[in-house]
Amino acid sequence: MTGLNESKLEKRMRFLFETTKWIWKKPTKTTWAYMQPHAGQVTICLPPDKDDDYLLRYIFHELIHFALPGELQALGAFEEDIIIRTLEPRLIKHVTDHRTIHKWWIKRLRELREAK
Repeated sequence: MTGLNESKLEKRMRFLFETTKWIWKKPTKTTWAYMQPHAGQVTICLPPDKDDDYLLRYIFHELIHFALPGELQALGAFEEDIIIRTLEPRLIKHVTDHRTIHKWWIKRLRELREAK
């Protein structure tokens, strides 16, 4: 991931978020949270009773998978650990340290949730 910093990753994820059709589904007893990309659209299922930053973190986690498929698949079994322990916290810190970026993501998340 040479040359890819938090800012560039956030921009890549923002592009993917903006150019993808999102479908929000309610959780069921067997599926609590997931994100499934398919043919230019993403079906997302997230818990309804969580705050915006929790949902933002979950979307970031899933978007990292979506934004870095080749890079992360090369890591094999360590993919989830690297996302959870390294990429996700650094990305969240970057976004929350930049108020306008954070506001943009929260606004989009709310719009997505209300559009369901």
